[in-house]
Amino acid sequence: MTAEYGSLPFDEAEAFFRDKVNIPTKRWDDLKKGEHARGFMIAGAMRDDLLCDFRTAIDKAISQGTTLEEFRADFDGIVGRYGWSYNGGRGWRTRVIYDTNLRTSYAAGRYQQMTDPDVLAYCPYWQYRHGDSSHPRLMHLAWDGLILRYDDPWWSTHYTPNGWGCTCFIEPRSQRDLARAGKDGPDQAPPIEIDPKTGAPMGIDQGWDYNVGEAAFGRQLSTKAMNEWRAQGGKAWQRLTPGDFRAAGRPDRIPADQAKAALGPKLATTAEAAQALTGIMSAAERIYTLPTGGKILVNAEALASHIDLDRSPYLPLLPEVLEDPYEIWLSFEQHQGTNKVVLRQRLIKMVRLDKERGVLVTAQARNGLLEAWTMIPTTDRKYLNRQRTGKLLWGRE
Repeated sequence: MTAEYGSLPFDEAEAFFRDKVNIPTKRWDDLKKGEHARGFMIAGAMRDDLLCDFRTAIDKAISQGTTLEEFRADFDGIVGRYGWSYNGGRGWRTRVIYDTNLRTSYAAGRYQQMTDPDVLAYCPYWQYRHGDSSHPRLMHLAWDGLILRYDDPWWSTHYTPNGWGCTCFIEPRSQRDLARAGKDGPDQAPPIEIDPKTGAPMGIDQGWDYNVGEAAFGRQLSTKAMNEWRAQGGKAWQRLTPGDFRAAGRPDRIPADQAKAALGPKLATTAEAAQALTGIMSAAERIYTLPTGGKILVNAEALASHIDLDRSPYLPLLPEVLEDPYEIWLSFEQHQGTNKVVLRQRLIKMVRLDKERGVLVTAQARNGLLEAWTMIPTTDRKYLNRQRTGKLLWGRE
């Protein structure tokens, strides 16, 4: 059955969707599990403007409650405007895009509501409820009515939705609700058996064995990105995309902007750095909008664990390179050890500290997540210009 929420969408569901980062992808599984909670994608949509138009149509469906047929009209207009060639029939493709985005946004919003401390104090249990699917999955039907504590590990893989077209949902329950159901306490979580073909628990579609609310509001994907970057070695990458500042018609010298923020103290621990970054960003985690319209997610704890504390005084300069860079470059890069190829953005900005000192600030992002950030106090122009390679996405006039 297709999702038709009408007047049901709410602030948390809208905020979940609007906080996503646009990520061009070829296949639906280019993003893995919980990465879908932070990234907006339409499989095969590789242009940012195409993604933006699809995003607007989905946002309208979530915030205004527009129907599938109304979304299909928007879909047809977007496809015609860009000449986009997509896989699958129109009816199937539009239903998947519409249902998946609405149901995951609704489920993530409900998660945020149900994990509010005041709500948990009164309703510390969650009940699995089967939807009204005309062709129910037998295991989903078997889980109907199951009541577990909200923090039971079972919810990390079985929080709804649990597959393509899954209409199951979760309801909060109080101790009084348990008593009315004839229960002295919560049920025991069913055993989890892994399907050898998909790697997901039995009864859950491949790639759906994650908690969309936990991925969006709990565990930080940016921490994982930072850890991967450190493990692979930040200097062990070879840039593959041709082009540089000369080919892009950019000036040889990067002009220096006067620093907007004063430097901070040298910090002794990563905990102090995380606290300082939280103050600088006015949040423990924040999404910055770039001049291109793209977005970068920054997590204070993850970034603090990555930086060299000797350079912690430069932390207040972070917002400047993200919100007001001089140039933004895009390049494919290959790790020399694993041969893994990734697509990265690099933002650069020269900042003048005083009459005699300047520093090049660079930020590097992959899949909309900040994974590296550094300050280079040097006047070696050749070294500085080596940062300006790949395809120029945006440059200040």
